[in-house]
Amino acid sequence: MNRLKNVLRNNDIKAKSLKKIGKVWIVESDNKKFVYKENTNNYPIYEYLETRDFHNFPRYLNDDKANYNLEEYIDSHDIPKEQKLNDLIHLSGILHRKTLFNKEVDIDKIKEIYESITSEVTYLLKYYEDLNNYIDTIVFMSPAEYLLVSNMDLFYYLLTFVKVEINNWYNFLKEKKTLRYSMIHNNLSLDHLLVNDNEYLVSWDKAKIDMPVLDLVKIYQEEYYDLDLEYLIREYQKEIAITENEYLFFLIRLAIPKRIEFTKNTYLDCYNINKYLVYLSKIASLVQKREESHKKV
Repeated sequence: MNRLKNVLRNNDIKAKSLKKIGKVWIVESDNKKFVYKENTNNYPIYEYLETRDFHNFPRYLNDDKANYNLEEYIDSHDIPKEQKLNDLIHLSGILHRKTLFNKEVDIDKIKEIYESITSEVTYLLKYYEDLNNYIDTIVFMSPAEYLLVSNMDLFYYLLTFVKVEINNWYNFLKEKKTLRYSMIHNNLSLDHLLVNDNEYLVSWDKAKIDMPVLDLVKIYQEEYYDLDLEYLIREYQKEIAITENEYLFFLIRLAIPKRIEFTKNTYLDCYNINKYLVYLSKIASLVQKREESHKKV
């Protein structure tokens, strides 16, 4: 608290009220509000974005030497979720387009990604095979167990797709000289988009230079229940095109299923498994369309 008061004093901000929400402080003065967060400094990120003519972030008050982040608080309008989601898709596309560049392929990094995904798929295949075998031995399955085992083919289908295509992705990049990178927000969600006179992305703590499609993976995993995947791709590409290999990696990342575990609450297990099956079914549908289109070529 004393540290915050010193920061406000140094910035000539007279606080009328202080309110802590999670890891941030909301500071209200006579005519403005500010957001303060300790041990974070987004200055280098904001400075870089400004050089790329991207200004959709809060106005910051700290400099590059501070070990805190102090920026203006943005009051956001209440707009329909569908419109806000559409805005988030387009703004992420603008961010990627304005910071996009080609970089020589770092084969060691690509190999690390390849080995990580391959290892994860091997583990998940064994995990679900063992789980399937165990459930098959149960005389009276719970509704959640029956729901999962009756849809186990969906897990195997997607894991097999990833197992095959991660090799194709890796082999392609071994021969490719450059790869596209951009600044990615790396924490995109509707909560991190604020809209009033402009559109602003907040919570840049995890931002980094990486492959743009990773932001799309985050958006879809957060909003898959209300978002059509083909619509996401179509709207995003109004701002920046996705290469075929980027789209493949996008599908690979989405198609890796999480590890499902049962709890003592059968009703909750059924609800969560059924909801997750919706997600996997949507991914499987896109995978099937891709496979069918490649067969026609």
